[in-house]
Amino acid sequence: MSKPNIKNNEKKEKLITSLLDQMTLEEKVGQLYQTAIMGEFDYGPAFEKNNVSVLIKEGKLGSMIGPYDNQVSMKLQKIAVEHSRLGIPLMFCNDIIHGCRTGFPVNIAMSGSFNPELVKKSAEVIAFETSHSGTHVTFAPMLDIVRDPRWGRVVESPGEDPHLGSVMADAWVSGFQGEDPSDGNHIASCAKHFVAYGAAEAGREYNTVDISERMLRNIYLKPFKQAVDSGVKMVMSAFNVYDGVPMTANKFLLDDVLRKEMGFDSVIVSDYTSTEEIMNHKIAKNKEEVAEKCLNATLDIEMISTSFLKHLPELAQHSPKILDQINASCKRVLGLKYDLGLFDKPYKNMYPKFEDYFLLPESRHMSLQMALESAVLLENKTHILPLDKTQKIALIGPFSTTNRLVGPWGGKARNEDCVTFYEGLSKVFDHVMVSEGSKLKEMTEDMISDAVKIAREADVVILALGEDQYESGEANSKTNISLSDAQYELVKAVNEVNKRIVAVIFSGRPLILTPLIPYVDGLLYAWFLGTETGHALADLLSGSKNPSGRLAMTFPRHQGQIPLYYNHMKTGRPLDPINHPHNHYTSRYLDSVNTPLYPFGYGLSYSTFEHTDIKVSRDVFENGTLEVILDVKNTSDHAGYDVIQLYIEALHFSVTRPVNELKAFNKVYLKPHETKQLTFELTMDDFKAYGYPMHYSTESASYLIKLGNNSNDIFYTHQIQLKEGI
Repeated sequence: MSKPNIKNNEKKEKLITSLLDQMTLEEKVGQLYQTAIMGEFDYGPAFEKNNVSVLIKEGKLGSMIGPYDNQVSMKLQKIAVEHSRLGIPLMFCNDIIHGCRTGFPVNIAMSGSFNPELVKKSAEVIAFETSHSGTHVTFAPMLDIVRDPRWGRVVESPGEDPHLGSVMADAWVSGFQGEDPSDGNHIASCAKHFVAYGAAEAGREYNTVDISERMLRNIYLKPFKQAVDSGVKMVMSAFNVYDGVPMTANKFLLDDVLRKEMGFDSVIVSDYTSTEEIMNHKIAKNKEEVAEKCLNATLDIEMISTSFLKHLPELAQHSPKILDQINASCKRVLGLKYDLGLFDKPYKNMYPKFEDYFLLPESRHMSLQMALESAVLLENKTHILPLDKTQKIALIGPFSTTNRLVGPWGGKARNEDCVTFYEGLSKVFDHVMVSEGSKLKEMTEDMISDAVKIAREADVVILALGEDQYESGEANSKTNISLSDAQYELVKAVNEVNKRIVAVIFSGRPLILTPLIPYVDGLLYAWFLGTETGHALADLLSGSKNPSGRLAMTFPRHQGQIPLYYNHMKTGRPLDPINHPHNHYTSRYLDSVNTPLYPFGYGLSYSTFEHTDIKVSRDVFENGTLEVILDVKNTSDHAGYDVIQLYIEALHFSVTRPVNELKAFNKVYLKPHETKQLTFELTMDDFKAYGYPMHYSTESASYLIKLGNNSNDIFYTHQIQLKEGI
């Protein structure tokens, strides 16, 4: 986050004040309208006559979504700058979520890298490509905390933990924006979806949300607070309701919390048509009420819908308050355009050969590094991995040769640029046979027969399984998140002739993998890794690189456990399988254990590690910092990363708190048999939560400090006493 420049701020204020003095009411409202490229443009006379061009000339359009071709952007910008009355430039926005043209792993996978510095560097590459394609703002990062894998948009999220989400929020915002988003290599970022969109009931897209204010503050708001502290330039309101009020018109959250409490003073944009959708929520009876309610909530830009454009000018003529609100919103939009350098360089990075900035070798290299740290090793029975490069490999499954590996919301990335699994393996292993075996959801006897034939001849079988990239993402919720029957038929048939099987799973969400585990010795969760998929997977399976990804979201054993997440609240009758295994009246299932298949933070390595000499700097904590120090040793012959996770547990508090709360983590690289000392530093803020009444405090309470390999596997516990009650 760059330091404020007083002289520059004075220049900015002078310019914006001058413009506001000259603008008509309609022109001010025009800055609050954003529309999209709808395929209506060509390079003939129609370009000059289409409705968008007319709106730009009349000063009734402030920003646009897209387009891909920045020569179209150039034409539109020329209309705004050279043919509208005041020459106010347009601001071009786009959904660049996990890659522009160079595809990076999907966001939930990148979050699982537990490497915020690498995520920041990846965001810088994404910003570079995006900026040089003529886009000024990306609608990212998505910061919704998620707990239900049936919801398709978990793929875009940082996962289920607010601390990890906050760390990643800072990495994304800092990487996208740099020191100065106007420098030509960076862009403005937009934190979305504010807020609690990830808590949609039953995991069904656009469904209602009903959570307490305490849950909202302790869990869902935290990544957004960090984004604001990191200097994010835009925030997008969510589709959902909170406390019965749709977010786009929710004055309590947009104005009282986001602006006044968090200190956000830049632009709030609606999601796609979410303004007029408040009529479906039955809180506005017509579009005039839509405009009034959303503006009153301090929404600045209306995306696609036209209630602002059509009704605010008339409403303002009868209400000084509405006029003041229009002026305030317009000032914020103009301020963002100034921060992006658009008044000085409205045509920056708009040139015919913008694709020359795409897929550069250094960009692909960064995508590869990110992919290598995003895949998660879940099983390695009999140490089947890593594979010897001389082994005869049978690559089987619907993801064996497909290039559909970008993942949903892939920006401008293309499937044809992706390195396939087969291409990657063929460059590393001496002998790779391949057979599709089945489609994603269907198969034939001939397909199974071909797969069985090469499986019988192979030393090791690699099964490439999963769900299509567009079975996750927006509007792609599912009630069944298991592998298809066709793929299980393939698994069983192959297992009958060869037991040495490694499964590699491609998906945008945690899938139910319980039925698969008995059939495989190795299991690597690839998510969708983007452009360099094949190279990354070959390096990981061959052992030239060591898996280091961790799970940013819990994997349930059964769909009936959903929602399942590590930081759940305590219950009055907890299951105690050790001391009271036969107590019927406890919180449990009759037909399943409570625990997940794989917990939050879980992931294996080819290395093994030892943690010794653990010390906590004090037992009574009143102020300053508390240090947790330990030695980490790589006890194996493989160089690799260990990811040590620090959790706390409040032993008593005015309200129930989670059984574990992640507060810090450290991803450390160790050579074979190398030892390093690590130090965690905690402050009083790390122990605070909203108690009763709604007050953010540590309270004078006892806490457990826990170190673990994941949220279930805790290898060290130490009790401390906090003395601060403010």
